[in-house]
Amino acid sequence: MPPVHPAMALQAWLAERREPLRLMLHLATGNAFDRQERPASVALLIGPEGGLSESDIAAAHTADFTPLTLGPRVLRTETAPIVALSLLQHYFGDL
Repeated sequence: MPPVHPAMALQAWLAERREPLRLMLHLATGNAFDRQERPASVALLIGPEGGLSESDIAAAHTADFTPLTLGPRVLRTETAPIVALSLLQHYFGDL
């Protein structure tokens, strides 16, 4: 079960990330499933309703986050993590 941490500023959260695979849900084209090896851990950035701002996206890129699209469908903030985690578990053989 993934841990749920208290809310914090995005810049502080990005600065703490050490996961080998860092993903940002974004409607732009992108797919992080070009990796063959299973990462030890994954950081998953999911924006608020309405999506991440341009400055948030730029900060995530600077922190080595890769855009991950879940297709053309726009998911709600509470359902996007479930779909993203399910896809990661399926892709990396943990489902």
